[in-house]
Amino acid sequence: MHLRRLTACLIVLLPAIVSSLVKADDELPPSHSVKPELYATGFAFAEGPALDSEGNLFVVNYRHKGTIGRITPDGEASIWCDLNELAPTEGRDAQANGLKIDGEGRLIVADAGGGRVLRISSDAKQSEVLADRCEGVRFVSPNDVALDVEGNIYFSDPGGSDAENPIGSVYRYDIQTKQTSCLVNELAFPNGLGVTPDQKNLCLAESQRYRILIFDLDTETGKVDNERVLIEFPEETSGDIVGGKFPPDGLVLDADGRLYVAMWVGGVINVVDIPSGKLLRQYYAGGSQVTNCHFHGGYLYTTVAAKEAVFRLKLGVAGHQYAKRAGVVKKPAKVEREVEE
Repeated sequence: MHLRRLTACLIVLLPAIVSSLVKADDELPPSHSVKPELYATGFAFAEGPALDSEGNLFVVNYRHKGTIGRITPDGEASIWCDLNELAPTEGRDAQANGLKIDGEGRLIVADAGGGRVLRISSDAKQSEVLADRCEGVRFVSPNDVALDVEGNIYFSDPGGSDAENPIGSVYRYDIQTKQTSCLVNELAFPNGLGVTPDQKNLCLAESQRYRILIFDLDTETGKVDNERVLIEFPEETSGDIVGGKFPPDGLVLDADGRLYVAMWVGGVINVVDIPSGKLLRQYYAGGSQVTNCHFHGGYLYTTVAAKEAVFRLKLGVAGHQYAKRAGVVKKPAKVEREVEE
C-alpha cells in the first residue's frame, strides 16, 4: 500500500523535476548566438570585475598594476584608487586581484601583491586590512573573494600551489567576530569562489585540477563539509563545447543558481548547472586569458587579460545579488581620463 502511494507520488513529481531542468537549460541563449561586445580597454591585466547597483564597473589594474579603475555606464573612466598610495605595505607591492562590493558600497579586495584582504571605503579615502594571516601564518597571495548575504568574506589563497604541490587554502573572515578561519586546505591552486543564492553551498574553482568543487556550507557556524566534485571540465571538443586543458579561473552565479566559470586559456565562459554538474552552455568571452566575470543589467561582463579589455555578453539573465543591500560606490573627486570603447 505504501509502495503504491510512493510510486504514484514519484510519477507525479518526475515530470515537474524534468520540466524544471529543461527550463533551466532552455532559457539560456544558444552558445553560438551570443557575440561579445567590447566594453572598455586600457588594463595592464584585467581582473576582478565588480559592478555596483548603478552600473559603475570596477576592474583592477587600470592603466597600470596596483590600481582599481572605475568606469561609469556612459564610459567615463578613472583610476579610482592606487593601492600603493592608499594602502602601502612594507616590502611588497600591492596588487588587487579579486573584488566584491558589500552592502554599504565598500570594496572588498583580495590583494595578491600585498598578501592581504582589504576593505576600501566607498569614497576611496580610507582602507582597512581585514586579514593578512590565519593562526599567525601570513597569507601568500589572496586571489579572489566572495560574500554571503550576511557580509562574511570567503577568499582563496593559492600560495604557489599546483597539482604536484597542493598547498592552497580557502579562508573565511567573520564580519561580526573579525576572526579568520581556514575552511579547506591541500588544494591545487584554489581560485574563483562563490556562495549559492540559497546560502547552502560554496563553489570553488580548483584551477590546477581543471574542476569545480562544491561544499555544503553553514553560514551561521562558518563551517563547510561534504566536499565533492561538481564538474571536471572536458578535454575533448563535443558539439558547441570546446574542450581542452583550460584552468577554471573566476566565477559568478546567476539568480537561479547557475554557475558561470571563466576558463583562463580557453577564452570561454562555461555555464554549469547546480547540483547536477551538467555543462549547459559555453560562450566566447572575447579573447584568451579570460580571468573573471560579473553580472549586471542582463549582461555578463568578462575581463580578458590578453586583450587588456572588458567585454560583455547579452544573456538576459539576472545575477545573484550577494549583498543584503545593493551598495553604490561613490564617484572619486578626480576623473583622470576617458576610456576607449
